[in-house]
Amino acid sequence: MPLTKRDRAKLIRILKLLGSDQPGESASAALAAQRLVEASGLTWDAILAEQVPAKVVVHRVREWDVNHADAAEARIRQLKATTERQERQIKALRSRVNTLVERERLRRAIETDVDAN
Repeated sequence: MPLTKRDRAKLIRILKLLGSDQPGESASAALAAQRLVEASGLTWDAILAEQVPAKVVVHRVREWDVNHADAAEARIRQLKATTERQERQIKALRSRVNTLVERERLRRAIETDVDAN
């Protein structure tokens, strides 16, 4: 019987402690790992021989009547439209920032004049 997911995760956490620079911690981790293996009723050989099955996902794509050139052209048109929209937004934001900067400049100029008088 293979290890449960929970026991496998616990064993991995324990084995990571074997690299500790603290001798007591690494010895304790080794003992905990051995106890976990014994409690599972397995041997180290059996655990190390276990292979986790790879999950394979197969997607089938049907390409009936797909014109890749038309699809690419449509994507290019979409990207161009997006770029143009973003350029308009950038232009509007620049204009707004410039307006705000000018207002702040005028406000500071007024404050300077008031303080000078």
